[in-house]
Amino acid sequence: MATAKALIVIRTPVSEVFDYTASAVNGPAFIPNLNENTNIEPETPGVNQTFDWRFNMAGADLRGTAAGITFDKDRQVTLRTTGDVNATWDYVFEDLGDGTTRVTSEVVYDIPATVVEKIVNNKLLDRINQHTLEQMLDNLKLILESDE
Repeated sequence: MATAKALIVIRTPVSEVFDYTASAVNGPAFIPNLNENTNIEPETPGVNQTFDWRFNMAGADLRGTAAGITFDKDRQVTLRTTGDVNATWDYVFEDLGDGTTRVTSEVVYDIPATVVEKIVNNKLLDRINQHTLEQMLDNLKLILESDE
């Protein structure tokens, strides 16, 4: 198991940041290399929501399913993904006041050796995943602050 963690401050109210981030429909817009989320059921985010995902990691096409496991409005969303990569994606939201939100995201992942062999070595893979997580939060900030 490996972990990537990052945080960012976004000048947008916590409810807007939470609602946008929690929506599986929006994932491909801000998560780098996430090609698609499909078969989203139900449409409303929550612990009972599931969907299929397709992700490109260093040229390898990875697929699987995701399920909501924590949904605490304006505070936390946690998803568990299974398939070619098994991971837990955790987002924590903190209202800093004045319409500003801190988002902390942590991904704990287990990539089978057969998948890693197709991609790169483990050390480089960890660096790629950390960079992807940081870029994801940068994208989220750019999207949510774009109306300023």
